[in-house]
Amino acid sequence: MSLPHFFAGAPAPGEPVALAPEDARHALRSLRLRVGEQFTSSDGAGGLARCRVVRAANLLVEGEVIERTVEAAPLPRLSVLLSPPKGERLTWAVQKLAELGVDRIVLVETARSVRRWEGERAARVGPRLEAVVREAAKQSRRRFLPEMAGPLPWAEAVVPDVEPTVVLWERATEGLLRAIPDEPEALSLVIGPEGGIPREEALAAERAGARLAGLGPTILRTETAAVAAAAVTLARYGRLG
Repeated sequence: MSLPHFFAGAPAPGEPVALAPEDARHALRSLRLRVGEQFTSSDGAGGLARCRVVRAANLLVEGEVIERTVEAAPLPRLSVLLSPPKGERLTWAVQKLAELGVDRIVLVETARSVRRWEGERAARVGPRLEAVVREAAKQSRRRFLPEMAGPLPWAEAVVPDVEPTVVLWERATEGLLRAIPDEPEALSLVIGPEGGIPREEALAAERAGARLAGLGPTILRTETAAVAAAAVTLARYGRLG
């Protein structure tokens, strides 16, 4: 059974690691960690420390690093640019993308977006989804903490001239596996809103250098398309084993 996992840093062997209060609460009350037991802690950037608990009381958990390893970030770096679906479907999509191993999740506003945030609501959505990403990365024992960004306007988020970009579009004639490049260092997948990406936006992205691709003959929900496309792409590059 894998050890409990946290994002509390990954210092050198012999150095201390202290869990944040909310993580300590979970470790003590739910996981029932005790002195002498072990957990892992990541710095979110490839460093991973195996730690032994030296103090566990009063919502305080401190460990001592036994072993530290470092891995390079896997390539290609995969970003999913997602037009947010309604309700809890957005939370579900973000959670599953983080579990799969997506490196960056960006909320994108399109002409047909069914969900928009303004003012204080826009300021709150980022931290809330960052917490979802962090919990999902902990649960799936990831070394790397995915980046959460947005919401951003389409023109600001979709930049095919900066990195290879594939726009998932229901009218595309090319399949996703044929559209993704062979050995990129980074790749962006763009998933449109429930009403579909407007033709003018899709064609403008293509003129800017993006590839237009489909996921077969069926019409998928936004969150389903995002997870399916990410899984296919990560598997294509050997990132799912």
